[in-house]
Amino acid sequence: MGAPQALVVVDVQMGTIDSDDPIDRVVLQNMAALLARARARRIPVIYIQHESLEPGATLVPGHPDWPIHPAVAPAPDEPVVHKHSSDSFHRTELDGLLHRLEVHHLAVIGCATDYCVDTTCRSALSKGYDVTLAADGHVTGPDGDLSVEAIIKHHNRTLAQIAIEDARIRVIPSAAIIF
Repeated sequence: MGAPQALVVVDVQMGTIDSDDPIDRVVLQNMAALLARARARRIPVIYIQHESLEPGATLVPGHPDWPIHPAVAPAPDEPVVHKHSSDSFHRTELDGLLHRLEVHHLAVIGCATDYCVDTTCRSALSKGYDVTLAADGHVTGPDGDLSVEAIIKHHNRTLAQIAIEDARIRVIPSAAIIF
């Protein structure tokens, strides 16, 4: 029998999170605590690592921005799925890996709220996975007149209202996520 649940860590890379930024620092702490709880319960942890195809991009192998942040680095036995788009399922082995593990519920943390986290949650839902998004376990950068806090709040509210037939996205604080 497989694991009904997995923790998916989306794009928490050196170039996507700033451990000197106060908001990012709190989110990193929340991510690390949730990761420790998942590991303690032997819940599969799957990492997603963005690998840009854009010329001159920094999220490419060998660039200092590309590695997964050490505060949430994968253990040697935890898989890392490389992706080239905002959707962690698009042209990757993520769906197949989840099926082999018999996972049907994803807890999601990561970067960037308004791109890869949002798209991955929506894609998971459309593939029939239930999703629990850690409300305080994802972050992004400001976008024009929108603050980081406003973007996170908007996506937490919007994603919590989406449902597809028998799957849904719950948005709850990381401390309330039970494995």
